[in-house]
Amino acid sequence: MSLEVIKAIVEGSDELALVTVVDVEGSAPRHPGSKMVVRRAPHGAAPALSVLKGTVGGGKGEARAISLCGECMDARAFRTLTLEFLGNEIEGQDMICGGTSRLIVEPLGGPQDAARAPYRLVLERLGRGERSLLVKTVRTGDADGRPAAVAVLDESGTPLLGTLAGGHGDKVTRALATGTAVLLREHDLFLDPVFPDDKLLVLGGGYVGQAVAWHAVRLGFTVTVADDRPEFSGAGRFPEGVRTLCGAYPRIVEGFPFDAATYVVMVTRGHLTDLECVRAVLRKSWRYAGFIGSHRKGRLFREQLSRDGFDPARIDLLHSPIGLRIGAETPDELAVSILAEMITVRRNLAGQAEGALEASGEARGA
Repeated sequence: MSLEVIKAIVEGSDELALVTVVDVEGSAPRHPGSKMVVRRAPHGAAPALSVLKGTVGGGKGEARAISLCGECMDARAFRTLTLEFLGNEIEGQDMICGGTSRLIVEPLGGPQDAARAPYRLVLERLGRGERSLLVKTVRTGDADGRPAAVAVLDESGTPLLGTLAGGHGDKVTRALATGTAVLLREHDLFLDPVFPDDKLLVLGGGYVGQAVAWHAVRLGFTVTVADDRPEFSGAGRFPEGVRTLCGAYPRIVEGFPFDAATYVVMVTRGHLTDLECVRAVLRKSWRYAGFIGSHRKGRLFREQLSRDGFDPARIDLLHSPIGLRIGAETPDELAVSILAEMITVRRNLAGQAEGALEASGEARGA
């Protein structure tokens, strides 16, 4: 679930309904977890129902879901909808993807409706860079047709709102680790992880930093590149949407909004500025932090950081040599190696891969 969808739910000023794809068999337009927020305009306004944010696939199927939203709002009732994409005629009216989708429709009421409370809590956690898990029943629940439960769990699987019966620990852990929504069919439970947007701070705008920024944008990171040299922090070196900063690295680190969804790659022009960055970053919170260099450089850095008084447990969290061992040499190859390691952390697989990337000063653009 994206930040835009959550904000639309929390901030929407009209009566709303939320449509979610919870299960797919075969081929279908959208995957489980895809969402659409539908608003109902004030009485007499046209159109009465319209999409505020998101999509569940467009076309006839989405039109049916929008219509069902109106019924749910009228009845204050939770509904399920199964869409079939099994048509055989290419020129016919039936949908032909070849699979089926199961959707749920939840009425969320007006701005102050209690049904929006779980989403307010999730939005607060997103603002702190924290992951959450929404757990919903997908059958018609109590007498008024609402879901029987909507729980919010934190990243450790601890309920913050509502409750979750035992026996699902491994499924909860996997959903929170991978960000993949899943329907537990035998229990009529839908596990819907909500992750914050991952922020990447690249300290060093040389050849490797430039390559990391270009590839990271394609992987969904919100990217900021910083360098203390104007010629290496110009916006023209980076893709559209990449923020650039120029100045002293400690000052830039101090002013950056670090949180639990922050990734830091330190690839500056030399080991002294790398060390300067590492010292500043160790005082912040982050999900991933790594610096470029050899095994020897990493060992010397760790020894110096220990003498500086930093917590050894924090020092051990640093990734160095940065990146996965793939024999990378060119800046683009190095970027792929670094980003691959970041993805293992994003998916909570970091313990299964050893970072071992060495780079020469030339490869780094030093």
